[in-house]
Amino acid sequence: MTDQPPANAGQAFADAADVDDQIVDGDAATHLEALVFGAVAIGPAPAGAEGLPIELVGQHLRLSGTVIIGFHRRLSDFVNNHEGLISLRDVTVLRRNGDPTKVTSPNLWVSPEEVTLIGQATDVDERETAGLEFMQKRAFQLIVVTPGHTLTGEVHLNREAVLASFIESPSPMWIPMTDVRTRSLADRRVISRYGFALVNRRHIVAATELQPGMVRGRNVL
Repeated sequence: MTDQPPANAGQAFADAADVDDQIVDGDAATHLEALVFGAVAIGPAPAGAEGLPIELVGQHLRLSGTVIIGFHRRLSDFVNNHEGLISLRDVTVLRRNGDPTKVTSPNLWVSPEEVTLIGQATDVDERETAGLEFMQKRAFQLIVVTPGHTLTGEVHLNREAVLASFIESPSPMWIPMTDVRTRSLADRRVISRYGFALVNRRHIVAATELQPGMVRGRNVL
């Protein structure tokens, strides 16, 4: 006895073949889309479990979702003190340029070691910049190169801090930056902006201070 394929199986596999023809090398989103014939419905959030909307960007994978930071006051405190995989809710896999795909999931666990940047696309979260301590800090504009991106942004250090010592230091593992702009090394047309972002220090290949006369968005990115 021979099993008969479902009536719509031929169309489904044809759609998958079309996706294969459009796959962009190094972009996990298109490969994941080839495995999915329909989006997964995302259920309602549990009561009292409001999360922060964020994006996670790696060399080959980009996601949007929400994260619950629990008793931590700031996203930076949560990430720098978290151990193990990070749980994301209401996840959408994004293409390299940030466009959403049909690949969604109510929950996804991500290894932070493989993530280059955790960003908030909106303006800087007041919890990250509130208080006299932040107001008394000095801003430095940095250029950073990672395996998959170049980026510029501002780090805010105590007035007596030395930038070189901060860059050479192993901590914090995730560097808080504001007004961050990134460009994909795989496709230089893909430029993204985040009002606030955490950059994985382990992914930094090179870093330097933005020099006078260099205009961000033109000469740099």
